[in-house]
Amino acid sequence: MRHWAIWLLAAALAGCAVTPPMVPLPVPADVARFQDWTASGRMALAVDGGGGSGSFTWQQNGVFTTLSIRGPFGAGGLRVVADDQSMQVTDGSGRTVDTDQAREALRVQLGADLPWTHLRYWMLGVPSPGEPAQVADARAAPMRVIEQSGWRIGYDTFRPVPGSALPERFTATHGTVRLKVVIDDWTVASGAPARP
Repeated sequence: MRHWAIWLLAAALAGCAVTPPMVPLPVPADVARFQDWTASGRMALAVDGGGGSGSFTWQQNGVFTTLSIRGPFGAGGLRVVADDQSMQVTDGSGRTVDTDQAREALRVQLGADLPWTHLRYWMLGVPSPGEPAQVADARAAPMRVIEQSGWRIGYDTFRPVPGSALPERFTATHGTVRLKVVIDDWTVASGAPARP
């Protein structure tokens, strides 16, 4: 009888050992709460077999975006300043162009037309408001998938922050365009880094 009890206990312990812990679903960021933030990391863009990569710093202050890209991806440096209505791009040589010329300059420089008005929301792991979107969450990568405006954004990892979660790694694809983003550091409006 004692042998049976030991065997059952061993089987129960073995069963516990192989049961993976439950991974919590990522809590979507509240856009109203995350109005002012800074994210820095690396991004890579692939288009039709070509592309490039570089490091970036993204600063968001309400509707105003300032994105600085460094390295081969930005051909020595790009600075994008945009809001919901306008855009300004400054290249590594200091040449600045506005709005329509800026969008075309970015398209030529990067090799793809990226959805800049959506990206500031996708950086937070939420769909851009005002346009239909499908969102699916899972407990394994991709932990969240957003499908919007012909793009599919798959989020592999999130960083917990009080009451929410912010993306650490995601890939956005549209046809032959693939944008991979890895966020190493988040700083939210309080000024404190969002710790992993």
